[in-house]
Amino acid sequence: MKFLVILSALVVVLAIVLTLAYQRADRETITAAEFRFGSGYQQASLSNGVTAYKMAGHDDDPVVIIVHGATLGSVAYQAYVPPLVAAGYRVVTYDQYGRGFSDRPADRFTIDLMRQQLFELMDALQVEKAHLFGISLGGAVIARFAAEHGDRVHSLAYQVPLIAGASVSPALVLSRLPLVGPMLARFYAIPAIIARGESFGTDTQAARDVVAHFKQQFLVQGTERMMRQMLTGDALSDRMADHQKIAASGVAAQFVYAIDDPEIAARQVEQALSYYENPDVHQYTGGHFFSSGRAEELSVKLDTFFKAQSKR
Repeated sequence: MKFLVILSALVVVLAIVLTLAYQRADRETITAAEFRFGSGYQQASLSNGVTAYKMAGHDDDPVVIIVHGATLGSVAYQAYVPPLVAAGYRVVTYDQYGRGFSDRPADRFTIDLMRQQLFELMDALQVEKAHLFGISLGGAVIARFAAEHGDRVHSLAYQVPLIAGASVSPALVLSRLPLVGPMLARFYAIPAIIARGESFGTDTQAARDVVAHFKQQFLVQGTERMMRQMLTGDALSDRMADHQKIAASGVAAQFVYAIDDPEIAARQVEQALSYYENPDVHQYTGGHFFSSGRAEELSVKLDTFFKAQSKR
């Protein structure tokens, strides 16, 4: 009996210590609106919250929408904008919910929340149809979008696209556990995500600025919750059926991927692209972030692909 009393007391003390540690480890000190202030981004008030975006180019040019991945926001892909604008496109970049300068809505993070955000943003910007360029998780988002709204899509450009889930670290897997998941996410998963983002590169000032912005977004209230929901929900689920549906509809696709990507298996990408008729395929080495510093080169491939579709 005495042993049980002591054990119960120790459990209570441990729970209090862990709760205090969890609260003290909270990184989130600012609102999304505060983070947006002075960013230079425009705002679109959509049904699930404010979406931060930028638009460049001439009003009568064909539209390219760049859809970023799971953790790095649209800041990471601004280098694509000048060459694409110079090539004759109006380019839209935006932050998906839970990342960058956009809101962290109370709605659960799902692939269809991301699809709906893109749909509503196109309506808000009066963009009837666009070329969609999706990177990593952004590739899954544009696939989901095109499967449901093919009439809004000129063509699809996938870069290291998430097809059937991604290989994640043990720390991220632990955050999926019930009850203790939120605590493990704060102590282990979020630091692992931050460490991954830092691998984007620090060899140039532009890369260092991207990494700095990436880390700052974790100060925004609601980021940790949405990141954990991304890991535990359907955002990283299999999109192979979407690719089959898109391919059957005749939408043209470009696939640019790294054969040595440790996160997105090349065999999954190759299975998806096999459904399409004459896809435009480019293979690289250099891992998931092979594209860092290659925006000019990859923009030329995008331009060539997009212009080829206008001749069909």
